[in-house]
Amino acid sequence: MTSQPTETAKTLVIQENNSFPIENYQVEVLSYLGQYTADVYYFKVQIATTTADTEFSHLGLLRVGSVSSGLSRELQLRQALGDYKMMAELLAHTTAEDVIINPHSLNLQPEEQQNHETEQDSQPSVNTENLLTDDANNELDNNANYLEEEYYPEKEIISEASTSKLILLSYLPDEAKTLDTWLKTDHSLEESLFIIGQICQFLRYVYQRNWCFVSIIPQLMQMGTPIQFFDLSSAYLNGEILPSGLLGDYCCPELAYGKNPIHESMSSYTVGALLYHCIHQQPLSPEQIIDLKISPIPKVYQILKICLSVIPQERFPLSQLLSILVETRQEISTPKIQWDIASRSTVGLSTNRLHNEDNYGVRQQQVSYLETMLLAVVADGMGGMSQGELASKLAVKIALEEPISADFKTINQYHEWLISVFQKANESVANHVKDGGTTLSLILAIAQQLMIAHVGDSRIYLLRQGEIYQLSEDHSLIAMLVASGQITEAESVDHPDRNVLTKFLGSKSRLSDGYVQDLRRTHQELSITLENEDILLLCSDGVWDLVTKEELTDIFQNHQNLQLAVDQSIKQVIKRGASDNATLVALKCCIAQYG
Repeated sequence: MTSQPTETAKTLVIQENNSFPIENYQVEVLSYLGQYTADVYYFKVQIATTTADTEFSHLGLLRVGSVSSGLSRELQLRQALGDYKMMAELLAHTTAEDVIINPHSLNLQPEEQQNHETEQDSQPSVNTENLLTDDANNELDNNANYLEEEYYPEKEIISEASTSKLILLSYLPDEAKTLDTWLKTDHSLEESLFIIGQICQFLRYVYQRNWCFVSIIPQLMQMGTPIQFFDLSSAYLNGEILPSGLLGDYCCPELAYGKNPIHESMSSYTVGALLYHCIHQQPLSPEQIIDLKISPIPKVYQILKICLSVIPQERFPLSQLLSILVETRQEISTPKIQWDIASRSTVGLSTNRLHNEDNYGVRQQQVSYLETMLLAVVADGMGGMSQGELASKLAVKIALEEPISADFKTINQYHEWLISVFQKANESVANHVKDGGTTLSLILAIAQQLMIAHVGDSRIYLLRQGEIYQLSEDHSLIAMLVASGQITEAESVDHPDRNVLTKFLGSKSRLSDGYVQDLRRTHQELSITLENEDILLLCSDGVWDLVTKEELTDIFQNHQNLQLAVDQSIKQVIKRGASDNATLVALKCCIAQYG
């Protein structure tokens, strides 16, 4: 809760070990932290408070500056932002008319302290943002194309005594959790983009309220969800012209002149400079501004080049920059799926099967910016006089040509699409094929999510890490007899009714609910997550009837080349008589890294 400004009635001496009240808090100064922003002093303090029910003590951050300093801008900005969650709570703020600041803790008496403040030389500061002297600005004007750090020594600006001061009190960020500490360790590119994206989001939110951050103070930003800013004194009103120049690790070069109106592009530079620090594990030095060396990381390279351009007009607007950061992070976090595909089909050796009634196909497309789609289908037709061939051809054609909406976002939407494909395929077969029908087995992979839809006794297998799993179920009389315990697996091999199906397309004008099998019959969910080097097999019964699951596993494990494994499987089918048409489609999932 922020208190209303009040005035103190006597001289306030701010130095180590001194204690004094601010509103409802008793503050003891522990140490001087430095001047992160010009004309503002930062102190680590101990905050104590006592209420009717509780008493607590907490480390705090005390900031003292002139009434026209960055603290005044911060109070205005806080009022504009309201209770925005990325802004740390301000416990209290007050105005004091008579303040003596002793950052170096010489333990002088007030009278001595006042004289000491007036006479002491400026000391080196730890600023990340410093005002340049007028001489330095003149020097910059004469050397516009080259900046030498030694021309602009950082100076601690000691305010005169007995002038009005703004005093702001907040909690102190945990040093172990600050952005400054985070920047000192290695992080993944995805994590870096996540953090930079949060900061860009805050800077954009501030800009939308007509303010611009021209720098940041990592020591006063605490990591979390979301990140919190404990100091807002680096923000200026959009369009404001500074009386003097600014230098710092995250300040754009034109700020050194102090003549350019504050602009959104300056915040974009700050975001880029921080991203550079994350990627290269060190801040951007003044010498690198003109001759910028950036690690060759696709997309990130372009972001940094544009954000850190010495020409402000070339930089991204904050909204565009935020969108690009989010998009780039999504690209990195979304696995890149590539598919190795192999297939082969044979009419077999039976003198009763002169037509190949099997049909199959594979379809790939980009369904969204980040997601690829793979669809593979196998159909085994039934019926004399080429009717089975026509049935399977119709079903495969509809599955391969039915459009998929780019607006689909959920697995349920894709599942409903699969059911509609089967309904349309069934209707087409029923209307165009007399005394015929077909099985239909289909896989749909959206990025890493795999779904299936299946009717009949063709099969869908998943080979993963040396194990094989049947994802489909056999819709046949034999499968029902085995499942009910009426016959054994061994007895099913030579059973006279082994080719009798209980489900197929074309048998009725419309499929009933639940007629099409999905993954919930063999797994708990509608989809499963694919892993790198997973192999999916779709095959008609002419394959699995003669080559066992275990043999398929051995063949595909022993052949690095997917097509050779498919060819070897079909050769095995032919070698064992090939009494039926045989079709095998193999698809290997390869998950690539970003780059």
